Amino acid sequence: MRAFKRSRTCVLGFIFVVLVLAVSAPAEAQRAYEPLFDHFTFKGELSWVEMSTEIGLYDDALGLGGVLNFENDLNLGSREITPSLDFEWQIAKRHRLAGRYQGIGRNSNSQALTDIEWGSEIIPVNADIRLAFDVTQIFIDYTYYPWVKERWAAGFGLGLRFMDLTTTLTWRLEGDEILEGSEKADVVAPLPYVYFEYRRLLTEHWRMVIGVGWLDLTIGDVSGGQWVGRAGFEYLLGRRWSVGGAFNMATIDVEAKNLTGDLELAVLRATIKMDIWDLSLFGRVRF
Repeated sequence: MRAFKRSRTCVLGFIFVVLVLAVSAPAEAQRAYEPLFDHFTFKGELSWVEMSTEIGLYDDALGLGGVLNFENDLNLGSREITPSLDFEWQIAKRHRLAGRYQGIGRNSNSQALTDIEWGSEIIPVNADIRLAFDVTQIFIDYTYYPWVKERWAAGFGLGLRFMDLTTTLTWRLEGDEILEGSEKADVVAPLPYVYFEYRRLLTEHWRMVIGVGWLDLTIGDVSGGQWVGRAGFEYLLGRRWSVGGAFNMATIDVEAKNLTGDLELAVLRATIKMDIWDLSLFGRVRF
């Protein structure tokens, strides 16, 4: 968690510096690549998110653990509405830097229909289960455009997806004897990807941007792959504002080792398979 907070602070600090530079740039430079590109923008989104989450948690030392589908097994809601925040900086005609921040928090209450092994815990049948699951995503990507025409451009680059997953599961069974337990796991992972983008002016006021990213990699105790996809259409309202809609998706299939369990008494291994899809309406301010 501390590593992620430091990373998030660095990212927010970088965005602030970028904004200062963008505002101080000459007006001619700011408008050089419009309307195909914008010199600098902030975008606020309202996102309708749908998620599918499977997390396996294992205590290999004790030979315990298993996989839970949070939506089906633990009654965690698959749909949420959440805000997202984006920025884009067209550094030069062929170079762009962009970022996106999204945070999602979910909670559920359910009852165990059978004995469940998860991490170092064995949850008995009929136990009342409470689950809190928070995921934060920050995307940063750089794109180089070898092809820039009057009405379209195409390019490729590299991206980095910072993910912070926090899962807390507690259970309680009341009877002749009250039984209870809890398990917690935090996963913080920087996940890189190769990124491709195509953008086009459909009319003088309508703009389309499509991007896709992918990579399969191992970094330290984290290994796996991911897909990132984006498709957006927006209407340009003069020089300063635009509005539109977008479809975003981010998938992940990862194994993380040497995680700290509840009360730091257990070292756990986690497998994570998660799909996040969202439809967004947005407004963009263009500098």
